[in-house]
Amino acid sequence: MGTVNRDSQEYSLVVQKELEFWFQSTLGRTLLANQRAVIEKKICRLFGFHQAEIGVSHRVPVGNPSSLGHKFYILPNWESDLPENSIISNFGEIALDHDIVDLVILHHTLDFSADPHQTLREASRILKSSGNLLIVGFNPVGLWGLRRLFSTRKQAPWNMRFIAGSRIEDWLNLLDFRVSGVQTHFYGLPINSQRMVNRSLWLNNVLNEKVPLGAYYTILAQKQSGARIKAIPKWRTKGKVVGLPVANRVSMKEKIK
Repeated sequence: MGTVNRDSQEYSLVVQKELEFWFQSTLGRTLLANQRAVIEKKICRLFGFHQAEIGVSHRVPVGNPSSLGHKFYILPNWESDLPENSIISNFGEIALDHDIVDLVILHHTLDFSADPHQTLREASRILKSSGNLLIVGFNPVGLWGLRRLFSTRKQAPWNMRFIAGSRIEDWLNLLDFRVSGVQTHFYGLPINSQRMVNRSLWLNNVLNEKVPLGAYYTILAQKQSGARIKAIPKWRTKGKVVGLPVANRVSMKEKIK
């Protein structure tokens, strides 16, 4: 994989799959449990109906606790066990119409995306005005950032981008989002050992999200730009996985006719 361009779609897909497997490790499972608890608090009171989760995998869901009625995944590759509520699409040009989703969750998507800025623009494009965007990303500051910097084995998650939360916040401001702030979480040691993980979890009770040294950050932002006035699209309630060629993106209303 060392010969593959870091900014290529091929590299992005390989790293994404590596991250999915890493979340099955001792350290990965512990981090994921912490993330799910944090995300639940962030989204449990949000309103709307359509929720798009663009993340690591349908096998690593994080948005289930929300009260939104229509939840679906946006994934780059077809797999045999995909749930029916899945859309296959390139993250850089999502096969959905403008202003159609109430909540978008980017679970480490910008960390492995071939073009994180374009992915963020696409998430903004499909989001309704006043819709919410939740971003989860690895924090380059702190022990996890140091582990990435000095890691000799560049495998997930240490081969990911680790984009600073302040940089993402700047991007969101340019896209007319109202950002509630960057909060960091999980202060356990970045060591894949159950004993060491358990011995370091006490740090979560001492430090809090205002100390910018956690393993990952969350950013909750609300879209402020106006939306186009249009007819409400009809959503398919049941059906198979939808796969659309990026070059032939159509509106959701045209797709279901």
